[in-house]
Amino acid sequence: MYLLPIFHLALVLSSFFKANAETGNGALRLIRDNQYSDTQAWSSGIVQIYYGGSWGNICDDFYFSSDEADVTCHQLGYTGSSSFGTTSSITQYGTDGNATLIEDVSCSLGTYLTLLQCSVNAQYSSTCSNDNSDLVINCYTTRIWNSPYPGQIRLTGGKYSNQGLLEIYCNGQWGTVCDDLFGATDARVTCRQLGYNNYYTYDTLPQRGNESQSIWLSNIY
Repeated sequence: MYLLPIFHLALVLSSFFKANAETGNGALRLIRDNQYSDTQAWSSGIVQIYYGGSWGNICDDFYFSSDEADVTCHQLGYTGSSSFGTTSSITQYGTDGNATLIEDVSCSLGTYLTLLQCSVNAQYSSTCSNDNSDLVINCYTTRIWNSPYPGQIRLTGGKYSNQGLLEIYCNGQWGTVCDDLFGATDARVTCRQLGYNNYYTYDTLPQRGNESQSIWLSNIY
């Protein structure tokens, strides 16, 4: 029996970015002193976004508020933001030197799950062109799946926020999904439940993620 594991999700806007096989458009990661954690273990740092084929920064400008900060933390797997600022106001994480990719991030709801559910501007102004305006965020350390509801899904074990082993909460515990009939439509629905428009790619592995986990779903079509 094969499980559905590695998901690479991408939010599709006017075009589909396919620069590499590692990740998709809209993925987030946290940077400290030019390093990132490939286990997604950090809850604070400089926020980088994968957008238009490269990793870069988000400008913390007039539009960025607590709603946008909460959505950023939701996408990183946390319940919300405890504080946010720029690399000039929160200095302990250094600077990373990457280019600014988006600004004017505006979320109509702070309950969104991913940042690209909000409106963004990829034509950033000159005030966002230096490293002093890069977004720094401190998320609460509580994970959004610490108090799960039946049917909630999550991705675990990926390098970035939009990839990993697909798990579903059922009967009081997290389990996995068998991919026997899993196809493109199922991948798209899964991604939309997680706050993305579409999938980047999906694949299977010939072994289970955690041998103690139950397989909760199969024959999805």
